[in-house]
Amino acid sequence: MTTTRLPQVDRILRHPLLIEAQSRIRRDLLTDLVRQHLENLRSCPAETEADIESIASSVVSKVDLLLKPSLRKVINGTGVVLNTNLGRAPISSHALAYLAEMASGYCNLEVDLPTGKRGKRSLKIEELLRLITGAEAGMVVNNNAAAVLLAVNALAKGREVIVSRGELIEIGGSFRLPDVIESAGGILKEVGTTNRTRLSDFRKAIGANTGLLIRCHRSNFEIRGFTEQVSLEELSALSKVSAVPFLEDLGSGVLFALSAAGLKDEPTVSEVILSGCNLVCFSADKLLGGPQAGIIVGKKELIERLSSHPLYRALRLDKVSLALLEHTLMAYLTPSPEDLLPVLSLLTAATSDIKLRAENFARTVCDASGKIGCVAISTNAAAGGGSLPCELLDSFGVVLSIDQMRPTKLAEALRNAQPPVISIVQNDQVILDFRTISVNDEKPLYDAILSIVALRM
Repeated sequence: MTTTRLPQVDRILRHPLLIEAQSRIRRDLLTDLVRQHLENLRSCPAETEADIESIASSVVSKVDLLLKPSLRKVINGTGVVLNTNLGRAPISSHALAYLAEMASGYCNLEVDLPTGKRGKRSLKIEELLRLITGAEAGMVVNNNAAAVLLAVNALAKGREVIVSRGELIEIGGSFRLPDVIESAGGILKEVGTTNRTRLSDFRKAIGANTGLLIRCHRSNFEIRGFTEQVSLEELSALSKVSAVPFLEDLGSGVLFALSAAGLKDEPTVSEVILSGCNLVCFSADKLLGGPQAGIIVGKKELIERLSSHPLYRALRLDKVSLALLEHTLMAYLTPSPEDLLPVLSLLTAATSDIKLRAENFARTVCDASGKIGCVAISTNAAAGGGSLPCELLDSFGVVLSIDQMRPTKLAEALRNAQPPVISIVQNDQVILDFRTISVNDEKPLYDAILSIVALRM
């Protein structure tokens, strides 16, 4: 390898491209970017482009990337409604309009307007949670893992936390329940076996140092066959007799019976509360249909212990999430929350309607260009996000092909389109599932497909 003589930093900064860039980025930061690029060139082979023109062009490209937000709106063609990689629950347009008004200036986050005195930031949400779930009290933190962390630390630090072996879950992002319990200061005590845990297992495990009983919903898998699980009612009764608090980690909380919408029935938060469970925690950005947050409802005395704990301040919600969650919960006061919350609308959409939309879209796209192949097909969608495990939703989508492009290349082109489109590559085909593609997404999706064709001409 020969050493390439690189131009000086000052000479590069005098290039017209970088002079123009200084109107968009501070000169000192631009200087740092030039130096970083030169350092990278020194570690590269001699044949690397090292003239001022190419260096200036590369640095400007880096500036463009830095000034462009990394989070972008995408079209979800995966059929997974609560797609964790794509941000889980989409927020309703009504909530976003309210947020824009509230967050564009100041707000009464912790001011009681009638008295002018300091108020409580989550007072309205707590009232809504009590009303909707039937619990004595409620509170919110920044996600469901934080809810478990707070409950264990506040109620069982240095004490045993009893959990069935079959419920020691791991979900996406390497979240492991045993790790959270131990990080919160609890001493994990497993009972039962992977597939069968009885009430007697819990009863025998309770001792003088027991701080908490936890039952964890298997949110992203099922155990079938020769199985046994302790019921909510049994654990609630044992909790009462032994005076040990009982926490049910529902994962994805449901606030109304899904069976009414033709979906797999899941225990609602109200049902869990009625069983006698002391505390219930669940996510707000799953089946609830709101922003990322963890919700805890249950006995007033225990909620007060959690909300007065020093750790709570580190886990509380900011004004943006509070505003979105409040607006989401208000939808559950109405007779038809599925008409107001996108997640519920997508999950409960009639398959016949999705089929009609997919067929019409395929026909429109094929008419637009002879280079595009687009055929409507039946598909299987999913709730996703650790909700309704193993439940498939009947759906329809389209198989897309463009001018003999390989499926992987077409999927890549869709991801790099404007707007980006996330598809499924399955059986050597590119599929777009219309259960997760809204009516408002159809025109941008159409334009993105035509833009790929135009680039190949």
